[in-house]
Amino acid sequence: MSDVKDRLRKFIQDEVLFGEGTVTDDQDLLGGVLDSLALLQFVEFVESEFGLEVGDADMVPDNFRTLDAVETYIASRTS
Repeated sequence: MSDVKDRLRKFIQDEVLFGEGTVTDDQDLLGGVLDSLALLQFVEFVESEFGLEVGDADMVPDNFRTLDAVETYIASRTS
């Protein structure tokens, strides 16, 4: 497991699921894990934790659907 995914997973577990579950790397986050408010909080976390700005053009489901997808998105923006 990567450090990036570990940090993302911890945020979701602590701030969204309140310690009542976990998510897998390929689980559909937009299909019941993150509602619209939680998605905004998650995006804010990604911005602050990884030092990047998520622009409107990047706010597409493919970038935030799974932990794998978010990790790929972050890597593309920080490399």
